[in-house]
Amino acid sequence: MKKLVFAMTLLSAAAAAQAQSSVTLYGEIDNGIAYESGLPHGHALTAETADFIPSRFGIKGAEDLGGGTQAIFQLESGINTQNGALTIGSSLFNRNATVGLTNPVWGTFKMGNMGAYELSQDSFDVDPQLMQEYALATLVRGRNWAQAGNGLEYTSPEIHGLTVKGQYDLGNTTSWNQGNPGSVPGQLGNAPGSGLPGSTQGRSDGLKVMYIAGNLELLAIYDEIRDGNGQFDNVYLNSRSLLTGGTYTMGPVKVYAGYQHLSAPDASNIGVYGTAGTPTTLPNGVSLPTAVDHEWLGAAWQITPATALTSGVYHANANNGNGNATMYTLGGTYNLTKRTFLYSEAAYLHNSSTSNIGLGDGYTDSYGANINDDPASGSTSTAPNFGHSQEGIYAGIVTTF
Repeated sequence: MKKLVFAMTLLSAAAAAQAQSSVTLYGEIDNGIAYESGLPHGHALTAETADFIPSRFGIKGAEDLGGGTQAIFQLESGINTQNGALTIGSSLFNRNATVGLTNPVWGTFKMGNMGAYELSQDSFDVDPQLMQEYALATLVRGRNWAQAGNGLEYTSPEIHGLTVKGQYDLGNTTSWNQGNPGSVPGQLGNAPGSGLPGSTQGRSDGLKVMYIAGNLELLAIYDEIRDGNGQFDNVYLNSRSLLTGGTYTMGPVKVYAGYQHLSAPDASNIGVYGTAGTPTTLPNGVSLPTAVDHEWLGAAWQITPATALTSGVYHANANNGNGNATMYTLGGTYNLTKRTFLYSEAAYLHNSSTSNIGLGDGYTDSYGANINDDPASGSTSTAPNFGHSQEGIYAGIVTTF
């Protein structure tokens, strides 16, 4: 009898321990097809991944420590589900690798690789296209897709609708602003190992404030991304960003509006091209921009419980003669089940005579002339020629687990 009681006690203790801890495997797979025209050499029909949402898989868990406090962790990898490759530098847990503590009274603290959860990516809350391929990050050449490593993050509990989140990402070197030797392949800046300035990402930090009251949601994000030399050397990658926006819900319709200012006071042609001159064919009077103003307005309409329609207009104006661009978007989703939905979005992007922003994500259409504009030194960018437009449409399916 004593043995039976002892065995039952052990089983009860194991069950209690299991109830106090949890580990969850999760992810999304997004595959589709896209057609774009206005590319440097014509048009393209392509198989796509992550046009609506990043394809990814991850593991997250929590352990109850008592008194409402939990130890938490998250490991997350981005994947290209067209070829099976890892994304973002091919690191295994490239999107997130953090551990921390959370409590409903004092908030949540995390440490580790923030990865794709760098603060600027929280701007999807005020984006009518929810940071899809043609959305808030497009006209700023992917600046809102910033990455962050070596990070510390604190999120406050919600107090009367107000939540504050802060991030600080250490450089891990004796120089305060240097280190954090990650880079974003293909974006504006020189390749790692080139020996030219601006080849790596340096220290980053930021602060987010969100306020929700009834149907109103307000958001403000300030963040800084420095280059490996501790400078703000280009506006589309290593810069200061101030973003503000809000939404208001009226029945089935949600209205979006916002503004973003990017600043890179240390930007110079030498910081990008590696010489004092400009070894590429830019329009007369154009040099590397040091500031961009970005505005947008849009709406989402939940037509039925399964069907939604989204639209948005985005406009950006860059200084130093770089002109302006306007993008018009229309998209929609249809839920097949709670876990699986279809999506589509169309966009038209119009450039002024000295602008050549494309429908890419900043990786494929970085700043500067493409090989059409400058066969000798232009890049293989997918951006259009200066003053030309681009059109695109894509459709796909997402399933979550």
